[in-house]
Amino acid sequence: MKSIPNILTTLRLLACPILIYLFFFKIYLGILIIFILACLTDFFDGYLARKESLKTNLGKFLDPIADKILIITMCIMLIINEDISGLHKLAFYIIILREIIITFLRLNLDNENKNIDVSKLSKYKTFIQMTAIGSILIYHNFELFYFQLPIIILVWFAAFVTLITGVQHAKTYKKLK
Repeated sequence: MKSIPNILTTLRLLACPILIYLFFFKIYLGILIIFILACLTDFFDGYLARKESLKTNLGKFLDPIADKILIITMCIMLIINEDISGLHKLAFYIIILREIIITFLRLNLDNENKNIDVSKLSKYKTFIQMTAIGSILIYHNFELFYFQLPIIILVWFAAFVTLITGVQHAKTYKKLK
């Protein structure tokens, strides 16, 4: 029972190569389904770990990395496949860069047995990122053109919150270092 949250986190990691494969063949319905399932593993691993007191050191380490790998994979694939165009790619570059930098900062502190706690805003950030990416996938699957502007706003909001939490984590890193 104690390993169920870690299994769910591992499934989120395993979803990434499947998503890349599906992007290669532009199977957007498959991408949407796998992405939603991966996002649900994020919810349920955290829920089970908290509710059933199944928190582990491996889970504390692996969960945020799995989130970042999923988000970075999706951002890169959306950029490569030109599902996001023009200036709006910048929002995804902001997200990718922040996730990579914060991962390296976390790993650096982990070597010193210190860590940057995940803030509530960071948890919301992940949800907002997943919602923004999911809305793009829904748009591609169902061609809901009237959702274009709200999706663009959501993507930029995700980038903004990502930037804010990145600055917060960088400040925390500086204090801990």
